[in-house]
Amino acid sequence: MELHQFFVHVYKELVPEDYNCPYLELYRKLDVKPHHIHRLKTEQCAAIFLLAACIAHYIADNDDMVPKSLSVKLLENALRYLNARSKNFEDIEKYKELIERVRNKKRRNRG
Repeated sequence: MELHQFFVHVYKELVPEDYNCPYLELYRKLDVKPHHIHRLKTEQCAAIFLLAACIAHYIADNDDMVPKSLSVKLLENALRYLNARSKNFEDIEKYKELIERVRNKKRRNRG
């Protein structure tokens, strides 16, 4: 929970309020806050990875030293922690499709 609070703080300090992170919608729908001690540990982990993905996405958009694929990898890790017992699970497929699109785009760029 302390790590989750840390990432909330970093996100609020680093990312402007008007920045549109594609993963923040899933974080909000997950509805897990750092002080929610009654929630599943896996949901807390997913929330941390989603915030980290948003931070990485913002940095990648504003600095060439961070690869854009980092936010996708963090999103993949977040989705690993979400399961059928998680609240608001139905939106996961949309994000899995996003990951596949990014992977396919990388494959086309290599070939």
